[in-house]
Amino acid sequence: MAKDKKAKAAEKKARTAAKSSKKAAKKEKKVTNKRRPGDDSDSDDQDIDAILEEYKLKQAQHMAIAETICPPPPVRANSILMPHPTNSKELFLFGGEIYTGTPPIAKFFNDLYVYHTERNEWRSYTSPNSPMPRSGAAMTSNGQGKPELWLFGGEFSSPKQGIFYHYADFWKLDCSSREWTKIEAKGAPSGRSGHRMTHYKNYILLFGGFQATSPITTKYLNDLYIFDTNTHTWTTIPIPASYLAYPPPRSSFSFLPHEHGAVLFGGYSRVKAASSSSAQQALSHKKKSLGQKIKDLPLYHTDSYLLRINPADPKLSKWEKRKKPGNMPTTRVGITMAHHRGRGVMFGGVYDVEDSEEALESKFFEDMWVYAVAQNRFWEIKMRKSKKVVKKDDGGAAISRRDRAKQDELELLKNLALLETKAGVTTTAEIPLPIEVEKEEEEELKNPLAKAEPSLILPAARFNVALAVQGDWLYMYGGTFEKGDVEITFDEMYKVNLEKLDGVITIFKRDSVIGGEEDMDLDDDDEDDDGEEDSEMDDEETEDEDEKAKADEIKRKQEEGRKAKALKKEAVETPLSPISPTSPTFTDNATEIVEPESNLPLPLPFETLREYFVRTSELFQSEVVEELRFKPVSVAEATTVKEIRTAAFEMAEKRWWDVREEVREEERKLEELGVTESVVMTDKDGGSGGGSGGPRRR
Repeated sequence: MAKDKKAKAAEKKARTAAKSSKKAAKKEKKVTNKRRPGDDSDSDDQDIDAILEEYKLKQAQHMAIAETICPPPPVRANSILMPHPTNSKELFLFGGEIYTGTPPIAKFFNDLYVYHTERNEWRSYTSPNSPMPRSGAAMTSNGQGKPELWLFGGEFSSPKQGIFYHYADFWKLDCSSREWTKIEAKGAPSGRSGHRMTHYKNYILLFGGFQATSPITTKYLNDLYIFDTNTHTWTTIPIPASYLAYPPPRSSFSFLPHEHGAVLFGGYSRVKAASSSSAQQALSHKKKSLGQKIKDLPLYHTDSYLLRINPADPKLSKWEKRKKPGNMPTTRVGITMAHHRGRGVMFGGVYDVEDSEEALESKFFEDMWVYAVAQNRFWEIKMRKSKKVVKKDDGGAAISRRDRAKQDELELLKNLALLETKAGVTTTAEIPLPIEVEKEEEEELKNPLAKAEPSLILPAARFNVALAVQGDWLYMYGGTFEKGDVEITFDEMYKVNLEKLDGVITIFKRDSVIGGEEDMDLDDDDEDDDGEEDSEMDDEETEDEDEKAKADEIKRKQEEGRKAKALKKEAVETPLSPISPTSPTFTDNATEIVEPESNLPLPLPFETLREYFVRTSELFQSEVVEELRFKPVSVAEATTVKEIRTAAFEMAEKRWWDVREEVREEERKLEELGVTESVVMTDKDGGSGGGSGGPRRR
């Protein structure tokens, strides 16, 4: 009997445990289904080392170096484009990142691509021993004519870019075998990204960069390291006590080889500075004790330094500050010059104007410059139409005897082949064609871009373009453009002949990727039905936050309404009244001109100007393009993509304000019904979620 009781108790205990386990599993499954993808990607307990370990396991699955002919690489930003040191027909593309999706997720790459410039062909390479995924790394050749490329550092982040990791590893790529080798040497630099490397004889020079100590804190560096490729040793150059002739900390600068070492130009950093607010300035005469506010301000470097290397003892190498370069272009960042025959070549860039801690206006550039390293001077590059030499016939007098002989020979061979075909005669030898015709046809078969017509218009404005020079050709890959919170990553590649400067040839161009707009429409109406003790408290906190947000939104709309009425009143009382003959909306007899109703989309209730333009930008750009059809051909062809986008935004802004009062009335009616939310939800905090990928990466 006792045994039966014990058995029943054990069974009951087992049933209770199974029931509890089943309930817990069901609850976990329900929470997992409700969670949006990537919600826990930046949780406090996330281990970024585990993410990297997962990449290592995937990498180990590659048993040998594999080569695959493929289309151009997937779109990415902050990648590396390098020419083959000894093969003038190949370019190497490595790494990069892309930040897209809803919600936006960061993806990093560690794939290696080789572009054959003559065949216009891409090949991808995978190997078991390869650097981990990263962006913002630096790469250089060794300067000794060996088929090697050297890579250091870079950064990796969690999917939402809340946690960052900076690499401190050093790699060598054998350009012939496509094999990576990790270099272990004492005294290596600390982990970083945004740094630059170049070469001098058997030395590799590394300077600067930054480290993200947190998602909002960045430390800029100005330490200098020299690596001896013969002895595989690092040498640290100490910063002298006299700081005047030593470059300040920075990233995203240009580092070009020089006959005595290297030349540094430009760069970007942020510095702490004290600035009084407007309110403090207004009350400064009353309250002298008001403190100054410390701000993190951008610093655009326009200085230049010469690094003079001492080959006998690298520790004795010194910096020398140069004069300000002559004919310098407009201040900008997000550019890194590619080296070409003793000069640097740059394209694009961006300059940010921070009106406040929240507002950021950026000016993007689409011009091209060369920097003569020895002369320390800039020149702007302009495309020019190539001159084609046209031979005049003049009755055959201008045709040389050699040309007439070639034409006669070709005609004779064709006639001979025709006669042999009619007579049924076959010959083992093929009919020879002129050497020039053979070369042209062979080149056209190998490379479809051989006869591509260059465009005199440079690519659209952007920054952080990957540049590389192979021979006399400049190759431009990717780049980024920003408009408010919208980030556009270009998926395209171009080339320019730096000798002829006869235009830009498009290698490939695909639809750009738009990111940075996070979908904030989280309709999690399905609450947990398990009756947990904390649910009521969480609901109360959520309701309080919602009420506060609604109150702030109503207050903001009331303030906008008062400003709009004041502007309207000011417009009515202006000296240029609507009944004036000079007013564009009235004729001489004061008859109002009735404009046709526009078919452009209207703003939705509670939709901000930014949200409205993001939703309708394609329609307004199409409207601008349609208007260009009725303008002179020269004007239409000269209009850039940047100008089209600017005109589209101005059109959207005018449309938004033209119907603002009607939309306000609709908003008032909806508020009476209890509706206070925007139909189109976007990222209200104004952040792009880019974390470390913000201005400091430029």
